[in-house]
Amino acid sequence: MTTNDFMPIERFYALKSTFERIWGKDTYLELKHCSDLKVWKKYCERTLRVTEMAAAETVRIADDEWHKGLSEIIQHGIRGVKAAKSFDELFQYFAAAYTEVSFHQMGFMPSVHLATRSQLRKGTWCLDRYRSVQYVQNADQKAHLAKRLQGRKKQADPDGA
Repeated sequence: MTTNDFMPIERFYALKSTFERIWGKDTYLELKHCSDLKVWKKYCERTLRVTEMAAAETVRIADDEWHKGLSEIIQHGIRGVKAAKSFDELFQYFAAAYTEVSFHQMGFMPSVHLATRSQLRKGTWCLDRYRSVQYVQNADQKAHLAKRLQGRKKQADPDGA
């Protein structure tokens, strides 16, 4: 399906909602019933690009190899997104890129493809062979988080009961 035919709203709803959170309400409205592959490719590519940009601006303590590795993953994902000829291809490239980004952020992308089987067992998934991830907060960040969490509590229980 690569035409501008009507697409049911529930198709790809989770991704539509995620893109709305990243890019705003107009994005959701554009994608709501969109079956145009070019439009979806645009948002997938933009989201990959902004991930790299956000990492460059947010990750303050990391070696150059970490940033280089992230860029390679993102650029590979963008090439796949651009080459996609169907929704299946588009979303497989997009999902694969973010799976690799997730593992890269934790330390490194495991490569057990030569093993017979990889185990989903505690103790076998420590990814700190090359670097360790550490999340820290300064006083301003803690205050912003506390304010956000307080806002969520008020939304969940408007009566304060």
